[in-house]
Amino acid sequence: SLFKIVPMFSNMNSRSLIQASRASIICSIILISLVNSSRCLLIHRKPYVHRRQTAFSHILRRHASESDGTHEDNNEGLSEPLEDSRRSFVKNGFITLTTAAFTGGSLFVSEAGARGLVRFPCKDQPLLNTYHFMRAGSSLLEVEDVWSTNPLFLTNREAALSEKGEDEVRRACNLLKNMGVTPTIVRYSLAASSIDTANIVGEEFNIGRDRLVPEFNYMDPRAIGGWDFSPKNATEEAVWAMDFDEAGPSGRGGRPPPNEDGTPSEALADQVVRLTNLMSVLETLYSGDEIILVFPDGTGPALLSCLIGGIPLYRVHELNFQSGEIRQNVDYNSVNAIATDLPSPYYSEILQRGRQELMQLRENPDEERNVKDLKFEEERAVAEAQRKERQELEEREARQNEFERRQKLEEERRIKEDQRKERQIQAQEREIERKRMRENEDNSTSDISGGAVGGGILLLAVSSVLANSKQSAVIDTDDNRDENGTLSNATIPETNSADIDEVEVSLSDVAKADTDSVELDQPITMEQNETAKVFELA
Repeated sequence: SLFKIVPMFSNMNSRSLIQASRASIICSIILISLVNSSRCLLIHRKPYVHRRQTAFSHILRRHASESDGTHEDNNEGLSEPLEDSRRSFVKNGFITLTTAAFTGGSLFVSEAGARGLVRFPCKDQPLLNTYHFMRAGSSLLEVEDVWSTNPLFLTNREAALSEKGEDEVRRACNLLKNMGVTPTIVRYSLAASSIDTANIVGEEFNIGRDRLVPEFNYMDPRAIGGWDFSPKNATEEAVWAMDFDEAGPSGRGGRPPPNEDGTPSEALADQVVRLTNLMSVLETLYSGDEIILVFPDGTGPALLSCLIGGIPLYRVHELNFQSGEIRQNVDYNSVNAIATDLPSPYYSEILQRGRQELMQLRENPDEERNVKDLKFEEERAVAEAQRKERQELEEREARQNEFERRQKLEEERRIKEDQRKERQIQAQEREIERKRMRENEDNSTSDISGGAVGGGILLLAVSSVLANSKQSAVIDTDDNRDENGTLSNATIPETNSADIDEVEVSLSDVAKADTDSVELDQPITMEQNETAKVFELA
């Protein structure tokens, strides 16, 4: 048992060692008292039983003696041992209870379980655990300058830890390591950024999952009602100015406007109730532990610090935590060491800007400030502009296509009109050509008929010349035939060659004239061909 107890004592601080020592003394006194009581019972038990048996046997003997006529009175103090044992037990128990009461300890209930609600400030009643307050790293919404406090949307992954936030958390863990801090419990909000931060802390300090404990609503950030999802930097300054001027020492004043989407509108006092319950639960569940509390915002740990240190709540934002910031060993003395008597110049400038922003917010309550809605409207406006641009582009394309279609139709119509005109011209030319051909045919027909008449006359002339020559030759032949019918040496008169040549020349002239009259641009007709053949024969 000593080997198991000594390491446990080595991990305790001085306050825990004092409490453990006091509990050990009380347990030792109780144990001694119980042993003494048991010893008394064991000492008197055997004689008592023996005497009971003796009394029982005495009764039997007395009954036997009465039956025999003899009497024996031997009580031997039968009740005395029983009265002594009871008296000793009551006496020892009274001594034990009196000793425990004077020592001021509890017999079976630990001090943590008997604390109840924690009373602030924690000056006269110190905390049983060592607390390190930490703000989660920058979330994705905070990087985009969006302030989201609606409890329904805290677990959304759009509020998860950003890459910048991861670096901030790891730097804070390295700071704790360098200071020799070894946390045993990590209590974190269910906000997405706090969950991611707690996982990194558990990984850095090798804390088991049974020691990473989620807190469902006590660590939720203060809800800002109608200003939820507004630009974070400007609206946060307005809230700081409102709390400084209107919250008061108890934080009951300075409430943001309500919202229609279910986001609560809370004052600082509303968050104080949750934080009080949180510390009461932690002080009841744990004792002597080093606990890291991971908050999703900077106001929660600052407000709890003010409660512990007794700082007026309207000064809460002077202790505001930055993203990824951690403060170790938060107690009454450390909080009062941080809080100064007068606000810093930088904080005063923030309050001045915040008052101006608060005035604008209250003068224009209907002005849209929700970043999500503004972004939606901007996206809608962009989408509408893109839609109009696409519509105009489509209309331009449609007009261009219609213009090109009409131009194409006009070109086709013009081409068809030109083709029609060309066909008309060709038809007129063909008509003119046909007329000329008919005129040429008429002329050639008249020429051919005239040539044929001339040729016929020539033929008749030639035939008559030849007939005359032949007749004269026959006559001459008959004159020169002798009595036997044979020809004599008389010469046959020859045809006049000059006449024949003259006839040939006339025929060739006629043929040439006919041929010249037939040579036209158009092909030679069948009649002209036959006429040429006739001349050829002639």
